[in-house]
Amino acid sequence: MNYSPILTINTNQTDHIYVVGDLHGCYSLLMQELQKNHFDFQNDVLICTGDLVDRGEENLACISLLDQPWFYTVRGNHEEMCIKSLHDSKIRDIHARNGGEWFYQLSQIQQLEIIERFKQLPLVIEVQLEHKKIGVVHADVDIHDWNAFKQDIAKGDYKISGVSSAYANALWGRGRIRQHYVHYDVVENIDEIYLGHTIVKEHTKIDNCHYIDVGSFFTKKLCIVKIQ
Repeated sequence: MNYSPILTINTNQTDHIYVVGDLHGCYSLLMQELQKNHFDFQNDVLICTGDLVDRGEENLACISLLDQPWFYTVRGNHEEMCIKSLHDSKIRDIHARNGGEWFYQLSQIQQLEIIERFKQLPLVIEVQLEHKKIGVVHADVDIHDWNAFKQDIAKGDYKISGVSSAYANALWGRGRIRQHYVHYDVVENIDEIYLGHTIVKEHTKIDNCHYIDVGSFFTKKLCIVKIQ
């Protein structure tokens, strides 16, 4: 299977599209919230901002969502830590200290199977609706043009002194939400971008970026936004 870091979703046959913040192993909470939103598992689509796993106790159940035709997710930094743990003991230690202990209690075969699944997750999801274009990214968009951001994402996690790749920022960045009034502006060529990673008290809009990680494991809350 050829991997692409950017996934475009066709919505022609979809009734409604929802976006949800980071799950962090909270499968039962997600099911409760979908029920409250009258989610139709046959005709609707749910897109997640990543971090399916860690901290919560229903990690394998959250991974099983990847088998569902109605579920899509971008890769979060916690999926990235699972991937990198295979060859980086420092990442493995950081991961284990931040809710990843469950992963290292699995057999090596299980770990490798999960890593292969996570490697296939895109960093960017783009949804073209009838009247607007929606983007979903885990952490941060540090470039003020969506098309330029996607081009940089396609270059991968390059290492240049003093420069963070769009790849790294998409997984780990917090610049826009922390310093938006100094360095940031509207991202052009996209109508709305939905992000997780940084916990907010409630759905928070900065320019055309929407932050929807309201804590999941820590707060027992999820933010689900209907975009169509």
